[in-house]
Amino acid sequence: MNFLQPLTLLALPLILLPIIIHLINQRRHRTVPWAAMMFLITAKRMSKGMARLRHILILLMRTLAIAALIFAISRPLSGGWLGSIGMTKPDVTMVILDRSASMETQDLQANESKRTTALKKLADLLKQGDYGNNLVLIDSATGKLQDVDSPDALLSLPMTQASATTANIPTMLETALTYLKANNSGRAEVWICSDLRENDWVVNSGQWDALHNEFTQLEGIHFFLLAYSEIPENNLSIRVNNIQRWQRGNDAELILDIRVRTEGYKSGIPKIPIEFDINNVRSVVEVELDARGASIQGHRIPIEGTLTTGWGSVGLPGDSNPLDNRFYFVFSEPPIRKTVIVSDNANTGEAFRRALAIPTDSRLQHQADVIPVERVAEIDWENTALLIWQAALPNGLVAEQIQNFINDGKAAVFFPPSKTAGFQFYESQWDEWNNADGGNSYEISWWRGDTDILAHVDSGDPLPLNELRTFRYRTLQTQGTTLARFSNDAPLLSHIPTDRGAVYFCSTLPTAQYSSLERDGITFYIMLNRVLAQGSSALAMASQRHAASDLFIDNDQWVNVASEGEVESVSQRGLHAGVYQNEDQWVAVNRDEDEDTAKAEPNEKVDALFNDLSYRRIDVEVGDTSSLASELWRTFLIAMIVALILEAFLSLPSKKVETNPQLDFATADAD
Repeated sequence: MNFLQPLTLLALPLILLPIIIHLINQRRHRTVPWAAMMFLITAKRMSKGMARLRHILILLMRTLAIAALIFAISRPLSGGWLGSIGMTKPDVTMVILDRSASMETQDLQANESKRTTALKKLADLLKQGDYGNNLVLIDSATGKLQDVDSPDALLSLPMTQASATTANIPTMLETALTYLKANNSGRAEVWICSDLRENDWVVNSGQWDALHNEFTQLEGIHFFLLAYSEIPENNLSIRVNNIQRWQRGNDAELILDIRVRTEGYKSGIPKIPIEFDINNVRSVVEVELDARGASIQGHRIPIEGTLTTGWGSVGLPGDSNPLDNRFYFVFSEPPIRKTVIVSDNANTGEAFRRALAIPTDSRLQHQADVIPVERVAEIDWENTALLIWQAALPNGLVAEQIQNFINDGKAAVFFPPSKTAGFQFYESQWDEWNNADGGNSYEISWWRGDTDILAHVDSGDPLPLNELRTFRYRTLQTQGTTLARFSNDAPLLSHIPTDRGAVYFCSTLPTAQYSSLERDGITFYIMLNRVLAQGSSALAMASQRHAASDLFIDNDQWVNVASEGEVESVSQRGLHAGVYQNEDQWVAVNRDEDEDTAKAEPNEKVDALFNDLSYRRIDVEVGDTSSLASELWRTFLIAMIVALILEAFLSLPSKKVETNPQLDFATADAD
């Protein structure tokens, strides 16, 4: 239990007043022996037990009445999680706020989202209690730490508003840890507001072990998790892929692949209208949904032949999450999709070239060049979309060039070198080769088929990774997200998270002595061409990007053409979905695909991350803005009144005559 006026509890010794008064009254009477009273004393002793019990109860009721009054004045708070807080004032209260797009799931009746519900609950709680000397906010969109003046400010700060970004909870906790250690903070309360999405928590990341070890060495740190893990009801999300512009004589057309996903539907799914907006020209198409949603491949929209660049969006009717109902895109003439393959083995390099030289669409232009490591200086980084690196991991100037290449939005896939492993790169490194015994092979036990480069094909069928046979693979030490793994849990394919661009590591090679990747072909071809498409988007005058705080280097040079709501601050532009233009460059900003597909982590997995730490999870429903802690002073006032009524009832005169005040130790008090 916590108290809003804890100093009032210093008055608790006053509950001894009835006992002190009783003892003083006892000393006012002297016992005088009188022979004539001998028989009355004997009779009194026979009823002494019940009388003494009644007087003890009277004294107890008076004591409880005073105690209840003191507790009522101290304004106690209730809440199951408050037991670990006690009455100690924290030095700092930290709020770690998940501002990702999935946190905008709403309760339509209450018109409150997960994010606003969490902020209102937390602000109300902090106003009732004492949040210490410092109130600090770390939001997922910027990842920065900011001092907050008051709990009310949490509801209006730009850093607490909705965004189209994703969250990285372990990185935010690292920021909190750095602050606590740098400021030698003593007692701290860390409040995490999140919907527990897999992509936000990354429970298998090595960051958690390091964080756990660091926090266990600090004393007085209490973690509280406001968890919104419920599945939204009747929610649809929409996304556009493979945006292409084709010229047909004097006319032109856009070709789009559109994906609608369903979530939380308990009854029949109706037809829905999809609104298309191309440079402010609108049209509507009705689409039938099934249990998985709908997929529209190659949807054609005629445009003017002179319109070589531009923007558009697709939208759905309003539902429980407004941030996934619209998707923006930009278009321009397709660039040449150029790939550079760096390999220490000519035969292996040729296998990559064959897979990448054939375009997925005959109207696209592909170029794939194979070079040895010695000729890396010849790479035209500016016009290259994809780098295939099958050599010792780089360092020095080459590593810096590759990082700059990826930071420009391009893509790179690293395959194991035949011999020397090389240096660590993107916190990943190669270890020893593993060989299957005899004629056996390593089987693929799991792969991620809902998103990324191993996702199901447009028809909904999975890629045939279960048919893949691997005879040799190289152990990979990485902090990346596993997209496919062998039956011994070793990763086959990993995705390294980056702010821009795409980085992948594959632990085997396509040639026959290593695996059946090239022979079976389908998975290998689709995987590489999907990465190539990601990298090629950065070469075009129009590019698709995921929302992020550092999306635009020169924010003031980018003009907001279209967006969800008003983007008032220049610094907030990269955080919101929309279209931005800088002279002849166009950028469409949208939420990450994981915001549509990721599921909530089980509570048990999240709780295990805080094992042996002071931690409480508070499960909350979206739209529930009731207080986390309610005041109990009314309860104590009622208890006081009940105690006084019982005391009055017990003090009613007895039918028996009581003559000896020393024997009746409470009669004087009752009178």
